[in-house]
Amino acid sequence: MSLVYFTNARSRKSSESLLEKLDRVVNSSGLPSMISPNDKVFIKCHMGAPLTTRYLRPIFVRKVVDIVRSLGGNPVVVETTGMGLLDSRGTAEKYLKVAASHGFTPEVLNAPIMIADGERGLDILRVESSSMSSEEVSLAGALSEADFLIGLAHFKGHAIVGLGGAVKNIAIGLSSKEGKYMFHYENKPKIIQEKCNFCNECLAVCPSNGAIKVSGDTLEIDHTLCIGCLACMAKCRASAIMARRREDLSECQRRLAEMAKAVVKVVGAENVFFVNFLLEVDWLCDCEHGEQGWSDAPIVPDQGIAASTDPVALDTFSADLVNSAPGIPGSRAEEVNALEPGTDKFRAFFPNVNWREGLAACERLGLGKMDYRLVEVD
Repeated sequence: MSLVYFTNARSRKSSESLLEKLDRVVNSSGLPSMISPNDKVFIKCHMGAPLTTRYLRPIFVRKVVDIVRSLGGNPVVVETTGMGLLDSRGTAEKYLKVAASHGFTPEVLNAPIMIADGERGLDILRVESSSMSSEEVSLAGALSEADFLIGLAHFKGHAIVGLGGAVKNIAIGLSSKEGKYMFHYENKPKIIQEKCNFCNECLAVCPSNGAIKVSGDTLEIDHTLCIGCLACMAKCRASAIMARRREDLSECQRRLAEMAKAVVKVVGAENVFFVNFLLEVDWLCDCEHGEQGWSDAPIVPDQGIAASTDPVALDTFSADLVNSAPGIPGSRAEEVNALEPGTDKFRAFFPNVNWREGLAACERLGLGKMDYRLVEVD
């Protein structure tokens, strides 16, 4: 079994502040022995969509940064652009403005902030898939610079894979635009010729040189050059560019596992560490409520903070803990009749998604184990 270290959310005095408890749970779980002096340590967190209010608080990220500095490491807080180039977090410049509005700045965090897939999400690191398929996984290009990776996840639900925790935070969170796109869509966009009015606006907005080609009196998309940034689809006023979203959610679970495995493969299984914050637990992802985002009422009372070197065990424990907690009246949990302790809240929110299936896919790829042993930290 993998060890999961946990501290509850109660604080009765200064020494029980969640910041002090975070320090203790991280140190108890072995991080000090894992980081070497001068290691470049990537600290991955989601900094929230524009109108969300329950993203991970910057003060927790700052605490982890300070711990890394005390161990001699060189911390860098990292994130990637959103999937849609024209969306509110579609470029590094736009995302950093959103991050700053939420309190994520180098001054607050005591560390630089890096958008790891580049200004427009074009910096790509391709990694061979760990599954039986011959596909490559498209990750953020800067990931190859990391000596060590710490994933900090605000644990919550997710409409496609059931859970937004340690696994998703590195899988989707450290993929390139292309990687995000291929997780969500079955294939690259296609131009419907009978709808195209040849306005050429897609040509003007495409960031991938040569991906949209003029062929006689038609336009065509070269799928070998297209990165799936959705800019052409968003810009086309004739609705002539289409792509099919994935309907097979089991395939999404498999891809999520492959993406997370690829991240760990690049950094090294001995060089990863994960923390889940079970605080203000929302039923949807911090950016999934819509392009501009929004946050709902928490579904359960604050539970605490958990850490592990095994992201699969950590997410399994986190889901078990949320499911064992009483739901909060007036929240989404009440709307789906999931207030009773022991109710699988995530299956109630998303009946067509089996969150255990995704973690089982991770286990099959050797990313971690769903069985865990809990170590409680005061």
